[in-house]
Amino acid sequence: MKQLLTALLFSYGVLLNAQSQLTEHTAQLDEGAERSSATVEDMSWLIGHWTGEGLGGKFQETWNPPMGGTMLGAFRLESEDMNFYELCTIEPDGPSVVMKVKHFNTDLSAWEEGTDYMSFPLIHLDLDEGLAFFEGLTFEFTADDMTVYLAIEMDGEMEEAVFHYYRTPLEAPSKEARTQLLLLGSYHMSNPGADQFNLEADDVLTPKRQEEIQEVVERLAEFKPTMVAVESPYNDSVTIARYQAYLAGELELRRSEEEQIGFRLAAMLGHETIYPIDYRMDMQSEGLEEVIMQDPERFGPHMAELERTGQGVIQMMGEWLSEGTISEMMYNMNRPEFVDLAYQLYFEYFMPIVAEDNYAGADLIAGWYQRNLRIMSHLHMLDCSPEDRVFIVYGQGHVPLFERIAEDSPYFELVDVRPYLR
Repeated sequence: MKQLLTALLFSYGVLLNAQSQLTEHTAQLDEGAERSSATVEDMSWLIGHWTGEGLGGKFQETWNPPMGGTMLGAFRLESEDMNFYELCTIEPDGPSVVMKVKHFNTDLSAWEEGTDYMSFPLIHLDLDEGLAFFEGLTFEFTADDMTVYLAIEMDGEMEEAVFHYYRTPLEAPSKEARTQLLLLGSYHMSNPGADQFNLEADDVLTPKRQEEIQEVVERLAEFKPTMVAVESPYNDSVTIARYQAYLAGELELRRSEEEQIGFRLAAMLGHETIYPIDYRMDMQSEGLEEVIMQDPERFGPHMAELERTGQGVIQMMGEWLSEGTISEMMYNMNRPEFVDLAYQLYFEYFMPIVAEDNYAGADLIAGWYQRNLRIMSHLHMLDCSPEDRVFIVYGQGHVPLFERIAEDSPYFELVDVRPYLR
């Protein structure tokens, strides 16, 4: 994507009267150059609460909806080396807009003197591509995350700082302590072919994939989980014994996410055991086939569309994996819109399958809910405490319900996995 962004910067430069490139991903506004026409309302994609990492620390940023012709934002960064605040506005600037930023120390003493501030005029805005080029400041954004490139002058030379943002709900802290959960939805690395739609993954034991998996595990270790839970039958003695053998150096890891990610992470952190939490159920529904066969004209095209949709998703995942790293693959699979897709397919394609007293589609969904509720119930059997930090690696299709169950439960607090994958 960075190569594409750089290419777009050059192409926009040609379109915009040959804007000069300031750093790899930022541009500067040349004298007399044309700028995109834009209004403050065009910047509404910024509205909301964002968190992320950059400049060696963690940050929060919040933007309010337009009011009185301007938008107001606030930013704070906390790291070992620096802590500061920013007050930001987006205001009309001729036919376009400008972002103004004023910096403050934590005692509210300003960096800029008097009424001075930093100014970033908008150069080009492309809402379809999710790109906004301000002078010395570039946003690459989607509905749920964004990457910001900032040109900074250091010792007389321009350098580029990169900030990764993730949209998060702005909620008051819970009054009750909760167990933190980090959910990683994975593809099945062993190609078991057990799902309705199955990705044919390449061999994760190749040196290239092993390096990528090690990188993912090292990033996940930053969460510092106290328990690692995997998709094996609850309290499965075979899985636990295999983990013990791996700790003793007597076992080579199999081609599965349970072992390649779960075992590695637990061992890296010195965990004495692994926690299998799965509950197996037969999800086949004879009633579903009966309803479809009773009315093939209605349900035949419906199921054919499900097949096309499912195969399209598998093809997209295959491209992610073949063209990128496992970290990039996992990141894409755990984006909110992709997680929700796995959830919505049940209601779009199975819920309408009903005839008289045969509620086959609804029953299938109910069975899927039941299985996932039982899996999550196993966390209570592990005696998780508010001091625990539980990491769960599972087939990605389970994540939508895991998230909803955790959000509705008073015992768990979800942690966004995406910052640990980039």
